[in-house]
Amino acid sequence: MSGQSLSEIVRRIVDADPCVQDCLARGLVNYSELARRIKPLVEDEAGREATLEAIKAALLRYSQKLREQAPQTPQRRLLEVLARSALELRTGVTVATVRLHALPKLAEVVSELVGRTRLLFLMQSISSVTVTVSSEYFDYIYERLGADSFIEVYRDQAVLVIVSPHDIVEVPGFIAHVTGILANNGINITQIESVYTDTILIMKLDDALKAFQLLREAIEVAKRSLEERPPQGEAG
Repeated sequence: MSGQSLSEIVRRIVDADPCVQDCLARGLVNYSELARRIKPLVEDEAGREATLEAIKAALLRYSQKLREQAPQTPQRRLLEVLARSALELRTGVTVATVRLHALPKLAEVVSELVGRTRLLFLMQSISSVTVTVSSEYFDYIYERLGADSFIEVYRDQAVLVIVSPHDIVEVPGFIAHVTGILANNGINITQIESVYTDTILIMKLDDALKAFQLLREAIEVAKRSLEERPPQGEAG
């Protein structure tokens, strides 16, 4: 039998789902329904039966605690970063995966383009190198390296940059939150990079236009959510 109290078990189950935790912190929960849904998990953890009333009471207590510490909750910190972020969209981009042995030559060619192209990223992995560049300069790179140096080439891409405040460096879950929004709407990301406070998403142009709108709406929702005062009392 578990030595943990019912309240501790309920808290751990809620904390395992950030969405439920956030809704609980904001009072957007039907406590009776949530108690019914987590009852099997609570009983499994406790090793004994638990009444709905006891689980519901534990949820109410934890909800109040979350509201009292709302400014410090991970979900709120994430929303604060998102609300203060801005979006930049750049089109006319080509992304290419280059064989690792071509890196010295690629670095030489890239150094020639520094300051000339409006967009240029270079990232090395264990077995290859990815170069992201304005499409008008890609043919020059391709000719200098030769066709055999390339593994894959993606043309007609766009770059969506999320420019965030410095706080993003210490706030976990930001990229997961953003990519989750896009994945739930069927948007595929070709490449993703994180450079200091910038989150760089590379995708097809059509997807990038949809992603821009979705994330713009997410930023506005985050702003409104932070302005809301958590409702008092029970939501069911």
